[in-house]
Amino acid sequence: MQSRRNFIGTGLGIMSAMALRSKGMATPRLGINCVDTGAATYDASCPQQRVLFTPNNSMVDGLPFAHWYTGDDFPGLDHPMPNPDCFAGNPPPISETIDVAVIGGGISGLTSAYLLREHNPVIFEMHNQFGGAARGEVWNGVPYSLGNAYVITPDPGTFLQSFYQELGMNDAVRVDTSDAPVELHGSVLPGFFDGEGVSWNLAQAIAKYREVVSQMANVDYPVIPLVGGSEDEWVFELDQKTLKQDIEERMAMPIPDELAAAIQAYCYSSFAAGWEEISAASGWNFLAAEEFGRWVCPGGNSFMALQMWKALKQLDDNVPESCRPYHIRGGCRVVDVRPLAGPGNKTQVTWVGADGRCRALAARKVVMACSKILCREVIHHLSDADSAKYEAIDRLAYRGYLVANVLLKSPIKRDFYDIFLLGDGIYPMNQESAQDDRFVCDVLHGNYNAGPLHAGESNVLTLYWPLPFDFGKWTLLHEANWDNYSQMLAPQVKRILKLLDVKTSAVRQVRMTRWGHAMPISAPNLIADGTCSDLRKPIDDRLYFVQQDNWAMPAVENCLIDAKEFTD
Repeated sequence: MQSRRNFIGTGLGIMSAMALRSKGMATPRLGINCVDTGAATYDASCPQQRVLFTPNNSMVDGLPFAHWYTGDDFPGLDHPMPNPDCFAGNPPPISETIDVAVIGGGISGLTSAYLLREHNPVIFEMHNQFGGAARGEVWNGVPYSLGNAYVITPDPGTFLQSFYQELGMNDAVRVDTSDAPVELHGSVLPGFFDGEGVSWNLAQAIAKYREVVSQMANVDYPVIPLVGGSEDEWVFELDQKTLKQDIEERMAMPIPDELAAAIQAYCYSSFAAGWEEISAASGWNFLAAEEFGRWVCPGGNSFMALQMWKALKQLDDNVPESCRPYHIRGGCRVVDVRPLAGPGNKTQVTWVGADGRCRALAARKVVMACSKILCREVIHHLSDADSAKYEAIDRLAYRGYLVANVLLKSPIKRDFYDIFLLGDGIYPMNQESAQDDRFVCDVLHGNYNAGPLHAGESNVLTLYWPLPFDFGKWTLLHEANWDNYSQMLAPQVKRILKLLDVKTSAVRQVRMTRWGHAMPISAPNLIADGTCSDLRKPIDDRLYFVQQDNWAMPAVENCLIDAKEFTD
């Protein structure tokens, strides 16, 4: 069964058609001619970046903030699309020919390159730092996440379990199996989902909801990616309604505001969209999987990115030192991908290096591991090459997201992983109200992996602030909006610190991270009507597509599973 929980390899990978060399160690490249790649240094491209112990700050409402965002950075651009005008007319001449190019250095791209490392792949990332939304930082010895923070506990004997073990995650992980505590009316309720500390009516509704979740987790779980047969039909059925519709049908009773708020908070945090917007298939694929626990590594999923980055960096041991970085090309923004005429069925990849110069190479196979909106911009004449894919991309929507990390010189007394912040229990239930009432949805203990007995003085709180309205991503571009968001965030940080009994004087810095197109919206019918099938389909045995928006779902596990399928 393929899902967020598990995947058993099927040997169906399309990349196996390459018939290159036998699997094993990467072929030495000591004889290659050095190419000026324009790549950022190894230190700059590492998925976990170190933060100075005494950083420079800007004071906002009495709290020290790092001025400007980390995360998405678009130098010289007013929007997150690549600039196609780095060359006039024809692309620059080809300077090298390789077997595999991977475009996008997030989890999808890193996994694809890692699984294909015996073919000496070259991986491009437009930002200096690899990891995508799984990037991380390390402050005073504490690693923390700038984006996605955990994976679902894998089932034994599956690809996911063996893959995590290969990366050393099983030795580094702390497993969170508890229900997330909920903050309601200024108090943290660890037993909210057990009906503790709430009214009798709310407790009854929560009990019914738990029955529904258990049924979906253990009996009716919607398996995504699709596996074929009757299980797919069940996914298609669920995909034609919203999660809100399905939960209301299954509950068959009034849903109290506080329970609706808890479900909505989870959807906002996980999907950047409300339960009234997302597909029941996608919603249950997430919600029900949470029943099996969460694997939390040091620095969240940046640990996974770091392990793969290290393995790919080792490929450079086989190239002359003067040629490095070679396989890992951070700060290299791909701006054009087009087929080459002639034998070999090759593809030309053109990129702008960290120095601003244009370069090009030829590749036998290309893995597009960037978002589809970027694919649409960089694949030459995509509307002609694959009109169905081009039209499918038009049906996708994306939402922006903010993450804030609060660096503390103080212990955190409460042992928790994730607390959802419900406030007074009256939560936004549509885009309009979410736009008018912007706030942090949940707070994670960024140093949770250190364990319950960790009493260190350096800690991090990670705050998740989705923007669940359509133009939210555009509010992240300009300096005035940084000022607005930092001013909105400061009082929320103070309230969270008070909730956790941490003094504001313990804050060393608040660091905001922006993600301009963080999440594809898991809208109804995208799976059932074939949109996702069109999004995933390779083009001419040249271009392969591996990214979370293949299934319009922000699931790390799906990135890994698709990478496995297309690289076997």
